[in-house]
Amino acid sequence: MIGFHENIVSQIDGESLDRLKDECFVFPTKRGGVFFKRALLAKYGDKDFMLPSILSIEEFVQRMTGMTITDELTLLFHLYTIYRQTNNELEFDDFYAWGKIILKDYDEIDRYMADAGQIYSTLQNIKEIDNVFGYNDEFRAIIERFRTLTERQEKTKLLTEFLKIWNEVGEVYKHYHDALLREEKAYGGMLYRNLATILEQDHFEHPFKFYHFCGFNALSKAEELIFDALVKAQKAQLYWDVDQYYVDNKREEAGDFMREYQVKWPNSTWFNADSLKRPKTVSLHAVPQNMAQAHLAAQKAQELIENGAKAEETAVVLADEKLLVPLLYALPLQDQTVNVTMGYPMRSTVVFDFVLSYLELMRKAKANGSDLVFHVYDLRPFISNAYAAVFQEEVYKELNDWFVREKRTKVSLSELKELINSNALYQLLASKLDWPSISAALKQYLTTVFYQFKEQDAGQTDREFIYFFLKSLNQLNDYLEGKQEFSLRLIKKIVQEHFKAAKVPFEGEPVQGLQIMGFLETRTLDFKHLIVVSANDGKLPTPRNLNSYIPYSLRRLQGLPTFEEQEAIYAYHFKRLLQQAEDIHFIYDNTTKGDSTGEKSRFILQQLRLYNDLPNIKVERHSYEGKFPNLSTEEAIEVEKGDAVKNLLSRFTVGAEGEKFLSPTSLTNYITCPLKFYLKNVASFREQDDVEEDIDARNLGIVVHEVLEFLYKPFVGKQVTAEQIKLLKPLVEKELIESLKRNKIVQDMQQLSGRDLVTKQVMEQMIHKVLGLDMKDAPFEVVGLEAENYEKVVEVAGFGAVRISGTIDRMDMKDEQLRITDYKTGKVEFVTRGRPAKSDEEMLEEHFVDPKYKSGFQGYLYAVLAKPHFTAPIKVGITSMRKLSEGTQWLKGGQPLADQEIEAFDVRLTELVKEIYNPAVPFKQTEDIERCGYCEFAKICKRVN
Repeated sequence: MIGFHENIVSQIDGESLDRLKDECFVFPTKRGGVFFKRALLAKYGDKDFMLPSILSIEEFVQRMTGMTITDELTLLFHLYTIYRQTNNELEFDDFYAWGKIILKDYDEIDRYMADAGQIYSTLQNIKEIDNVFGYNDEFRAIIERFRTLTERQEKTKLLTEFLKIWNEVGEVYKHYHDALLREEKAYGGMLYRNLATILEQDHFEHPFKFYHFCGFNALSKAEELIFDALVKAQKAQLYWDVDQYYVDNKREEAGDFMREYQVKWPNSTWFNADSLKRPKTVSLHAVPQNMAQAHLAAQKAQELIENGAKAEETAVVLADEKLLVPLLYALPLQDQTVNVTMGYPMRSTVVFDFVLSYLELMRKAKANGSDLVFHVYDLRPFISNAYAAVFQEEVYKELNDWFVREKRTKVSLSELKELINSNALYQLLASKLDWPSISAALKQYLTTVFYQFKEQDAGQTDREFIYFFLKSLNQLNDYLEGKQEFSLRLIKKIVQEHFKAAKVPFEGEPVQGLQIMGFLETRTLDFKHLIVVSANDGKLPTPRNLNSYIPYSLRRLQGLPTFEEQEAIYAYHFKRLLQQAEDIHFIYDNTTKGDSTGEKSRFILQQLRLYNDLPNIKVERHSYEGKFPNLSTEEAIEVEKGDAVKNLLSRFTVGAEGEKFLSPTSLTNYITCPLKFYLKNVASFREQDDVEEDIDARNLGIVVHEVLEFLYKPFVGKQVTAEQIKLLKPLVEKELIESLKRNKIVQDMQQLSGRDLVTKQVMEQMIHKVLGLDMKDAPFEVVGLEAENYEKVVEVAGFGAVRISGTIDRMDMKDEQLRITDYKTGKVEFVTRGRPAKSDEEMLEEHFVDPKYKSGFQGYLYAVLAKPHFTAPIKVGITSMRKLSEGTQWLKGGQPLADQEIEAFDVRLTELVKEIYNPAVPFKQTEDIERCGYCEFAKICKRVN
């Protein structure tokens, strides 16, 4: 394979190698220069000569101008300082997000030699906007994006504020330039523009005698002027790497720029790959989801190298940079060098999550004298991070178990001291609540983690990430030192925004080992064997996103790049990469989950149309559904009642250890879904207990039930009158607070606020309304509260007597009738006769087939439990906390249940229990998928994604 760099070297005369020391070779990337150096030494390594200067384009521009490109954070602080001169009310918090976009716009304006004054003045007057753009949807979208970034909600003032800022941005542009030049700082576009301008001067002193520009594609206007000035001065030669098929065909967007350059610089050197005449094997691999892509890419890389491919001629190209770490972990190449020269997004690292969760925790922490108080809600994400567990492996489990056990929503530092065994972790949490202290504590902890990994010879990638973060954190502190005092909220935002866009550079020897890179890193490089991962539409090419305040129409007018140029650039990189390759593997996600389209890239489809008619190119298609199965399935899950399941079911029988019984709720679980009944009530799988930050519906029901029980407890076995109930009302708030504390829903000395205070008031109103209903209904005799001493047994062959029991909220006697009342905080629905009218048997059966009638099922079951103990007629009612204004809703419209109705329900209940214990009837998933919507086991059953 003769690649682009070898072709350049072939243009160098071996007799004139001594001239190279005065010449400069410029490539789009630093990596391209390294591969050129390798090719040069491969041909002339046996000769004595001095190497030429080999630079990336940015290094070249900095060398020619004598200035260096300043980092973004410094540039933003300087821009903010200048901007404050025109708007001294502006806070850095408001400026930061859209300041980055303005800085990017400035950079593009300069790279493309556009007239900044004209761009910004065009949009200063609404009438001009109206005339030029018709105030179209695009401009509205830009203004809306501005509103989102600045969080300004006053829509009537929005346009005025936007145009005012736009006008100020235009004024700031020149002042910003001048200020940066005075301090010898610059962003990239400034240097490109400066160099393009000064090269027009005759007296420019060139540091080199000749320049070679190699492998460029879409040039900015400044680059074009630079190249043109040097070519016209006969000081430069241009080298282009193309394939004739996309240059000649005007429908091929990959050749858009090259066709212009052929006309502009006819004396350039053109290397034509003529790749359609080369033998190639192209394999398409459709796999489900990202992890499968990473594993398959690693597998293919191993197979290629085991079959004789040279590692340095093999590249894995990631269209989605998030797959870098999964790929590295999946690679089984123990004896092979792996070279990564792409940047990994900092936002996808563990250290980024760790730092953000720590800053959020400290931002919301409150000082209480010399102590600190943390919200459990904020503490959990922090202690669940892997870096928090480096010195105390079970820290999350140990602390979370304590939170749940104690029902804590807040915890003090002094309490954590007794729970945390790691001094390093405790010292991190013990920081003072100011940025210098927090920053120092963070650096100390992460440094300790770094050396812990190093000592264990583990976490190499983690060490890279930590080192990069600490280096950037030191820079950030240098910028903040001596400036205005920033709040922790703003510090977190700066850290979040700065590192969200940052990429961790992996450094290594780029000419050895398996090559792993992103698409932009492939410029000028050639490989025999290619594995392209995430080759999906939407990833390849990347989505259209200019992230600019300058509208499309104005960009076109001023010669600034638009999404059309972006896609043409990407098309060139893609097709150029395939030119020299002999073995190409495209791996793509064929699911439509997350951000995946499920479709291969349109670039691939275009290439396949070319390849299909060529006998020298073989195309293969592979699907890995069997090897990488999708978790979703339509096969019903069922559990057979073998010996292990029978042993579990035996726990509900008389005499069994633990005195368990089948409750009304467990039986309605069986009606809802037999598999849910098995998982929850037989196998005893549970969702992890949690501490709710707010008083949730479940706690609301517990507290209301308990307060009503405490209020009426003195009257059990006695008549209660309306006057006596009225005297209970002043006790409600006190009993309510006591119940909240007794159930550890609130802690001692805790002041209720916000939603909790509202919920507490709602509970008070509910209890007062129940008492009000009872006053109207009094007098009545309170028979029982939260009664648990009623039971029914069902004899089942092979198991014995199965127990059924439950807790009856309230029983009272009135008009010589026993009234059973159940309090419900959820929805209540009774069976209706309907049209045509249902028979009594049909209405009874509805309770055993449709779980929405669970309130009625529970009421009938309580009647079955109570019947043997009372001779009086039985009425069953539900008091719905949602509809207290309607009073108690009674089964059968308030008529007592007939003995035969209770007996019929008893018979059907016995049948249900025997079905549960029948070994021939497995526990199956319900066929009604709508019942799975709120089931805690839906993911286990693969009924939801």
